Amino acid sequence: MNSDFAFPAFESHGGRLEPFNDGHCPETFRCAQSATLAERCTDESTTVSSCTDTARIVRYKCPSASDSVENEVHIYNDVLNPHHVQMLYEATASTKHDSNDIKDSTITTPCLDLTGESPWGTYVTVEEALDWINWTKMNGKCNIDTTTYEDYLASWKETLIDFYKWQELSKSTSLSDDKNEEQSFQTTSRRVHADRAKNHLEDMDTIRHALAVEAVAKFFIETIPSSSGDIVTSSQQNQSTNKELYTKRDFLKQAHGVAVWALSSRPGASVQYHIDYAELLRYEYNVTVPPLWAGTIQCSALCSKDQITQDAESVNSTKKMVGGEFCVNLRGLEHYAEHGYKGMISGDPMGGWKSPDTATSGVHVDSCNKWVTIPYTCNRGIVHNGDLPHLSAPIQHIDDDQLSRVIVGFNVFGHDVGARVAKAPEHSRQFRRQVKLYRTTLSAPKDNKSRSNGGMDLSQIRKNKGLTKLLVLAKRERVKEQLRLDQKQLTCNIWNHLLSHHGSDEKRHLCVGDIIEKCGIPNNGSGWPTPVDAHVHLHNMLKQRDSRDDGGTYHDLDGIAGICGAYYKMIVVDDLESFTKRNLIAASAAISITRCESE
Repeated sequence: MNSDFAFPAFESHGGRLEPFNDGHCPETFRCAQSATLAERCTDESTTVSSCTDTARIVRYKCPSASDSVENEVHIYNDVLNPHHVQMLYEATASTKHDSNDIKDSTITTPCLDLTGESPWGTYVTVEEALDWINWTKMNGKCNIDTTTYEDYLASWKETLIDFYKWQELSKSTSLSDDKNEEQSFQTTSRRVHADRAKNHLEDMDTIRHALAVEAVAKFFIETIPSSSGDIVTSSQQNQSTNKELYTKRDFLKQAHGVAVWALSSRPGASVQYHIDYAELLRYEYNVTVPPLWAGTIQCSALCSKDQITQDAESVNSTKKMVGGEFCVNLRGLEHYAEHGYKGMISGDPMGGWKSPDTATSGVHVDSCNKWVTIPYTCNRGIVHNGDLPHLSAPIQHIDDDQLSRVIVGFNVFGHDVGARVAKAPEHSRQFRRQVKLYRTTLSAPKDNKSRSNGGMDLSQIRKNKGLTKLLVLAKRERVKEQLRLDQKQLTCNIWNHLLSHHGSDEKRHLCVGDIIEKCGIPNNGSGWPTPVDAHVHLHNMLKQRDSRDDGGTYHDLDGIAGICGAYYKMIVVDDLESFTKRNLIAASAAISITRCESE
């Protein structure tokens, strides 16, 4: 689809791009390949190549002839707080356990309502995870010590509100050089940031992201670099098994962030043989980019047969599941090249894996074919080299009809592709929208010829001026919608700043320049609003101050200015003459608010 690979040089990040056939051709490449094959077949002298011949992979380990690659799987038990694990389950599972413990704490609890959705995905940058670690240590909130799940939810919510308030204040004050102004601003805007933080936790996507940030921080930055785990298996039998998978220094140097996803499954479900990779980049370039490291955390109160444990500390009683083991092959890409994506080369969708002897319990390592079979156990973390092929065995039975098997997965990506993965991490809403767009455009017939081969690929879209224009217009509408949301937020920020000042003991009026300085802070994503944007927006709000829309009056429901439920209107204290001449209001103009009648 894209003959000129436009990625940054992988070599500078320890990678090497080379041909690799796993038998899979992304749907974005199939249609163009069919047309090419049809054209080439008309000439018998032409050698017909397939889509898989042009497929490539990025190898992040480039061993010399004398240096063999060591593939490892590290297994950690009790990796997270049990209540954190329960929250991950509730945020993913479509079925809810009907025990009193869960019903009382998750469905009827007044502090936090968790809604399950599967699959879901997000992306956690290393910077986010470090912020969480540093903030919790600084504020003495490394561990939430509670006895019940309901108490944990309440404490977790308050902790997250405080964390988001700190983030908002950090963003706002980082652009201020005057310490006195910074201290004054923190005092007058603390209520505004508190309101924003509370609003964060009304959105399940934000809650899932916060849970993911905490899990990445705990598992990948704190636990793995400091411990080899409870069980370690290695492709090199003579290697020591008490060595950590990576050091914290190496992780912080190499990793940009972690794509986090979650899946909920019931009996009959399985995940066929594959390796993890940046899915959207495969769609766009037919290049497989594996993560640096990959892992999972098992979040259901389930254990595979013969793995039932009696733990008085458990949040819920553990039920039995037959099947559903996590299986990984230590031969890595060599093994994957033999079997291919979901067995498309060998014809075996399980990649040669066979269920171990039923008499075997615990982690099973087949020394002949290098398969490691790991039974499902609640709160078990598994991590391994990112390019190891793996699968999830079919679930045969779960004792409880109200329980599903939930797995949270992690893919660590480097600085070469991390920022691109972050825009649409696998299983996220952004990713699903992008894939849906590709499939819609590919299924849309262009002419009689394209109807015969099933649609068009993205290279054809670029040649179709009408469709290209449609996609551009669609993108413009998304940009307009985002601008409307940003403008609404800026209006709210300006009013909150004015109300906070009005309710303080400050005697002087705010001037336009004060408001521009505090509210004209560009968003990291959109780069809006700049100080000029804030200036123009405030000017338009003042022009509308006699209207009934958001810019005219403001309903102070929270009593930021001192009176709950009061209505306020902006007034220009001075410089009214230049304002009425339709010039942009001067930065020195004084602004105030006054109470008015309700609408």
